[in-house]
Amino acid sequence: MSLQTAQFQDILMVIAAALGCGLLIGLERERNTQKENSTSFAGLRSFAISAVLGALCFLFGIASGIAGALIIGAMSIVSLMKSQPDDPGVTTELAFVTTYFIGALCLWNIPVAASLSVALTILLIGKQSMHGIAGQWITEAELRDGIILLALVLIALPLIPNTPLWGPVLNPYLLLKLLTLILAVQALAHLAKRLLSSQNALILSSLASGFVSSTALIASLGMEVRHGRANAVTNAGAALMSCVATLIQLLIVVGGTSIAWLKVILLPTLIATLILAFWSAWLLRNAPSNDTQLSLDSRMFSLKEAVIIAGALTLIQAGVYALSLFLGNAGLLAGTLLASLFEVHAAMAAVVAQGEPDSAQSTTLLFAIMLGLATHAIAKSINAGISGGVRYALTFIPAQLIHMGILVGLLWSMNEIF
Repeated sequence: MSLQTAQFQDILMVIAAALGCGLLIGLERERNTQKENSTSFAGLRSFAISAVLGALCFLFGIASGIAGALIIGAMSIVSLMKSQPDDPGVTTELAFVTTYFIGALCLWNIPVAASLSVALTILLIGKQSMHGIAGQWITEAELRDGIILLALVLIALPLIPNTPLWGPVLNPYLLLKLLTLILAVQALAHLAKRLLSSQNALILSSLASGFVSSTALIASLGMEVRHGRANAVTNAGAALMSCVATLIQLLIVVGGTSIAWLKVILLPTLIATLILAFWSAWLLRNAPSNDTQLSLDSRMFSLKEAVIIAGALTLIQAGVYALSLFLGNAGLLAGTLLASLFEVHAAMAAVVAQGEPDSAQSTTLLFAIMLGLATHAIAKSINAGISGGVRYALTFIPAQLIHMGILVGLLWSMNEIF
């Protein structure tokens, strides 16, 4: 848009949008100045004028826009020189310059400019909270883990080749993507425990542990019951909550392998997850409160465990693919069954990597998914019976088999789609 070609109503709309963005940001800066009983070189009116100036200058052309930016930048630098060292912060000055460019952006995209003004205002309002999180709440271990996770997402993933080394499996990009997803899930579970550590600690710890190994947790909780150190009903509820994590992680792993298959299993899996979560919560309704806090040196995730899990996922995928090459559909089903006894996520990832839902072998692949899920549910039920005894098993097994039966049944009903 330029001043020579734009219509009057378009220019008016741009100026009004820029004025609104500037007033929003300036209102926050004005309130902050009064709240802290301090002085600032820019307030409500200055920010509004800065935004309008940005729109007007760029209406006249790029040269005028750059000249206006230099003027706004010079004013901010002069303010910094006058206020230092009494006010070492540069937030207001940076916000003032940003407001100028937000006003200019209104010429090209008003919704984006408005969104940026809201985001900037939220950032300015959250000063105290963000300082508290950065200085007191986040630990050194969590900061290091966060940097590792960001490095994987922003640096490693964009650079690694996205080409399978053997058929549809052994893809370095997929391996790193699965590793990143596992780490992200563990980190979110850790932060949830930090935020809600004084309430529902057993639920949160079971959910978090389920992302690492639900099978191991079921056995551990069962042994506590067998040795008389815990209530069978409460521990069975916690074990079922870890199975909720299994279903959530199943969606994550399948989604990381094939979006098309994720669309197929999403609704049935969500229904089964809700059933299992409500059943588990009902069993845990009388669980004792636990006020134990996490250690200040606790990590957000275990990189070693995540690497082992991601590596196992990849190797099992390769094994299932090898069986399918040598034995055809029978090898695919046999490999899925064996893999599901140990790691259902790897088995499902291996199956969906063989082809899309609209492929010629889609029915076989769907049957393999159902077989793997059913086998894993039975294996967990046997695990509960061996480790925890009769009462623990009788509380755990019905919920485990019913929710999985519903999931498998819903998937089978979708066979007509193919």
